[in-house]
Amino acid sequence: MRTIFMKQQVVNSEYRFLAGGGEMGQLIGSVDWSKNPLGPIENWPQSLRTTLSIILHSKFPMFLFWGPELICFYNDAYRPSLGNNGKHPTALGQRGEELWPEIWPDIKPLIDQVMSGGEASWSEDQLLPIYRNGKLEDVYWTFSYSPAHDESGDVGGVFVTCSETTEKVVTLKTIAESKDQFQFAIDAAELGTWDLNPVTNRFTGNDRLKSWFGLAPDEEIDLPLAISAIAAKDRQRVTEAIQTALQIASGGFYDVEYTIINPKENRERVVKAKGKAFFNENGTAYRFNGTLQDITEEVRARVAQQKLLTLVENSVDLMSVLELDGRNSYINKAGKELLGIDDSQDVSQIPISDLHTPEQFAFVSAEIIPSVMQIGRWSGRFHAQNVKTGETIPLYNNCLRIDDPATGLPLAVGAVMRDLRPEIAAQKALEESRERFRLLADELEQKVEQRTQELHSSNQELIKTNHELEQFAYIASHDLQEPLRKIQAFSELLQLHQDDDATKAQYLNKISTSAQRMAELIKSVLNYSRLSNTEERFVKTDLNQILESVELDFELLIGQKEARIQRADLPIVEGIPLQLGQLFSNLISNSLKFSVEKPVIEIVSEPVSPAEKALLPGLNPRFPYVHIRIKDNGIGFEQAYAERVFTIFQRLNHRKSFSGTGIGLALCRKIVENHQGQITAESQLDQGATFHIYLPVSR
Repeated sequence: MRTIFMKQQVVNSEYRFLAGGGEMGQLIGSVDWSKNPLGPIENWPQSLRTTLSIILHSKFPMFLFWGPELICFYNDAYRPSLGNNGKHPTALGQRGEELWPEIWPDIKPLIDQVMSGGEASWSEDQLLPIYRNGKLEDVYWTFSYSPAHDESGDVGGVFVTCSETTEKVVTLKTIAESKDQFQFAIDAAELGTWDLNPVTNRFTGNDRLKSWFGLAPDEEIDLPLAISAIAAKDRQRVTEAIQTALQIASGGFYDVEYTIINPKENRERVVKAKGKAFFNENGTAYRFNGTLQDITEEVRARVAQQKLLTLVENSVDLMSVLELDGRNSYINKAGKELLGIDDSQDVSQIPISDLHTPEQFAFVSAEIIPSVMQIGRWSGRFHAQNVKTGETIPLYNNCLRIDDPATGLPLAVGAVMRDLRPEIAAQKALEESRERFRLLADELEQKVEQRTQELHSSNQELIKTNHELEQFAYIASHDLQEPLRKIQAFSELLQLHQDDDATKAQYLNKISTSAQRMAELIKSVLNYSRLSNTEERFVKTDLNQILESVELDFELLIGQKEARIQRADLPIVEGIPLQLGQLFSNLISNSLKFSVEKPVIEIVSEPVSPAEKALLPGLNPRFPYVHIRIKDNGIGFEQAYAERVFTIFQRLNHRKSFSGTGIGLALCRKIVENHQGQITAESQLDQGATFHIYLPVSR
């Protein structure tokens, strides 16, 4: 109803000036002005109506103070400056002093100036904080206060055109701050800045750059002068780098080091130039600018470091740097040769304990390092050890603590060591004439000791070889036994059934199969004896096929004992088929052999969980493993002998009761260890035995 009434008011002649005045025009028409000092709209002077008509129909922010009470009016364009939840809409019709108490001391003199003399005022980017958006905000304005005349020609009010410039002022301040920060960064980094116009070849730079070229701050940089200041040895290279950067294909990037020479001081300065060229839509460079960094000291330090490194690397003395974490970060060429370290080796990966005897390493840890850390140095004799030959080398060592120059805290320990062997050799040469016989005796003793050690080593090697030969002989005889027994048994059966062709063919087939199996075993054993590199013979092996072959070998014995082998599906593992065949052959042979009733052999497997692997420290943590259990109902043994059964030639039963050599389980352990696995046993006397085998599935 209010809107309809307002529209009816606008139609009346008294409200015609409000028509088309937007929301503010409607708002003015809806206010009860009879309670306002201005009185009802129909009594308003024409000058006020005309002024309001101009304001309301303008798209530019405008404000009006009218009459002695400075009653406030404004248009739709001005409303956003009042904010949300602020002065609008109650600002309409308020007295100026009541509406703007926060800025009245600032604007009242301007209003009085206009009201008294009619002279307009102008303010640009003026800070006038106002209350809006629920708080007092800093707001910047550009505004003009102008006289609004009444019918008598006197100033009836103040006409305000204004524009909020807060965003502009804040942006300019941000730009200024960024520029200051950028300039500070350039000054802090002591950079020279330059700008080249590729079209006009005009070259400019900051004061620092000018000083490097021998120019005063107010002097212009002549491009030929800048080029001529580049050292002759670098000039062509720099020119080519600039030409490349000005080609769009290069991306405009410019990065080069060179030397400039100040023509006044004749001072050389090494600089690092970095820049970027910018291109227009035609691919033509229109701007090329960047920075120059003085890296003279850095280059000098680099050269000095290289000279020092050359000196250190060519020194005949051992020189090294030991970090606080106990690792050598550097050992020079002479030191590497002395200690038997190859050039390709990373010295930080060689424990310092490897470079000393245990006694000497204890001395280094307990005496030398604490002394260096406490008083800054240590000098004296000590010994190092050649990592290749094991030779103990006498050295005179000068250790010095290296401190951080900035903090004074220790960084590392530097050492210079002189090989004392030449001095010791010279001293020995002087004593040779007086101690010839003693030296001869010592030499003879050393030779005897060396020969004794050689004989001892040879004897140990022979024992090892004999042990391996015994195992090899056992493997061969044990593997060939079952096929041979089958051949003998089926040959005897063949003689008894000469007249039965079908039976003869069956037995001949059995004999042929056994002979073929025997030939394969002989061939595998021969191949095994020729191979020395175990790793090369690991292949994917189906344990089900291995067990099938083993069961085939024991076919007669299984039948004779009425044995049952119950097994689940076994996995495929990376292993040596011949050895895995021997492993299962020995275990099944034991289960068949050590039984007093019908044998029952259960074979199952399952993956080894991480928790289970953690309880088996002998397993390789990088490999996935399978757990195979072989359980029988044989005679078993006391658990106290669970480890002894794997010892070669150890037997827990009487030889007359059960045949065997006592090597089978020892061979099983050797095979499992060859595969980086484990085998254990658990048993109770007369309750059977269970063998736990842990084999890697893949390597």
